[in-house]
Amino acid sequence: MTNHSLVKVILFDLGNVILPFDNHQIAGKLSRFSRLKKFQDPENIFSSLFDLEKGMINSFEEGKISPSGFFESVKRSFDLGISLAEFVPIWTDIFTENLEVSQIILSLKREYRLGLLSNTDPLHFPYILSKFPIVRLFERWILSYEVGFKKPAIEIFRKAIEWASVEPEKIIFIDDSDANIKAAVSVGIQGIHFISSDQLEEKLKERLYFKGSPKASQGS
Repeated sequence: MTNHSLVKVILFDLGNVILPFDNHQIAGKLSRFSRLKKFQDPENIFSSLFDLEKGMINSFEEGKISPSGFFESVKRSFDLGISLAEFVPIWTDIFTENLEVSQIILSLKREYRLGLLSNTDPLHFPYILSKFPIVRLFERWILSYEVGFKKPAIEIFRKAIEWASVEPEKIIFIDDSDANIKAAVSVGIQGIHFISSDQLEEKLKERLYFKGSPKASQGS
């Protein structure tokens, strides 16, 4: 049985929890600019960019390459007839807001310290900050490209615990990836595997003094 009074800090994943997105949009748009037949197939671009182990995005999200360096690498690899100015909106304009999750965040903010724990990059996050004010409600952003580690690496969760300055069991982490939840649990953090806003509300009611939030006027 969870002791409700124990929880002090709640960490949210960003992508596909607060902000639904689909990287296939990027692959589809970039494929139109490729001069190589192989990469005129969006699936080949998608796997080259976003493979969880070997994808080009990994070094970018770990802060090992600059935005301009990443763009040049992508342009060269896929032989793209495209400028950086054309690339940036293709890369960044992929997000919408789950307004019901945003309402949950607003409700939690009254009682708990909130942190954001995200695998993201130095093009995506500034764009997100400019477009989605909900992200500014978090006390701290723990971002993969700033700390040098991506979930599910244990090190990024240790960074979160260090910031929270409480015992891991007093932290709840919410993420849509089961692998990321398992990594958080392995260092003592409580995990909630996000499925939907309704499911998240129910899970939070089980673990917190949380009465739920008013439904947003429209979904995402």
